[in-house]
Amino acid sequence: MSIAYLDRGRCWTNGYWASAVIHLAAVAFDSAVLRLLSKATLMPALAWWVRSCDGPPLLVAALFASAAGDLLMELNFVLPGMAMYAAAHACYVALFSHGARRRSWQVLAAYGVVYLASMVALWPGLGVYRGPVTAYAIMLTATAVTSWWYGGRAGLGGALFLASDAMIGAGLAGHDFPLRNLLLKTAYGAGQYQIALGVLSAGSVGDQSGGSTGRPSVPVVTSSS
Repeated sequence: MSIAYLDRGRCWTNGYWASAVIHLAAVAFDSAVLRLLSKATLMPALAWWVRSCDGPPLLVAALFASAAGDLLMELNFVLPGMAMYAAAHACYVALFSHGARRRSWQVLAAYGVVYLASMVALWPGLGVYRGPVTAYAIMLTATAVTSWWYGGRAGLGGALFLASDAMIGAGLAGHDFPLRNLLLKTAYGAGQYQIALGVLSAGSVGDQSGGSTGRPSVPVVTSSS
C-alpha cells in the first residue's frame, strides 16, 4: 500500500473527527448554523474514508443515507429523517447478515428485550410518532443484532447507534434529561465510526450484487482514532 493511499485515508478520518468535535461544540454552545454545517460534513467524510479503503458498497450507501438523515433531522424533518436512517439500517442489516461470523440467538433475545422495554417506556409519550418509531426501532434493533453477529467492533458500533437513537426517542416522548443531546450526538458519532472501522478491519464482504462472500483484508488507517 502506497504512502499516498495512507495519506488520503488519514485526511478523511481527520476530517471526520474534526467535524465531530466542531459539531459537539456547536451543540454545547447552541450554534444552529455551525451544527448544520458540521453535521453536513460528518458522515460524508466517513463514507469517503471507507471508499478510499475499498470498503463494501453497502457500507458507503449506509453512510450516505445516514448523512441525508442527519441533515433532515437537523432541519426538524423528523419523519423523512427517520426514513433515511431506516434506509441506512437496511443497508447495514444486509451487509452484516451477509458477512456474519456467528448467529447468536442470545444476542437476538437480549436486544428483543431491550426493544420491548424501550417501547413500553416510550409508548405513552410518543403520540403521533408511535407507528413510525415502532417500525424504525425494529430496523435499529436488527442493525444492533446483526452487527454483533458480524464482529465485536461493529457490534459495539451498533450498540452505540441504538443508544443514540433511544435518546432521540426519549426526547420525542417528552423524557428529557441533562446533556441528552450532547450524549446522543457523541454516541452516534462514535457508533458510526466503530461500525465503519469494524467492517474495514474484518475485510470486505465482497461484491454485494453477487460477488465473493469472503472477507479479505483491506487497508485501514487507525492512527486518528
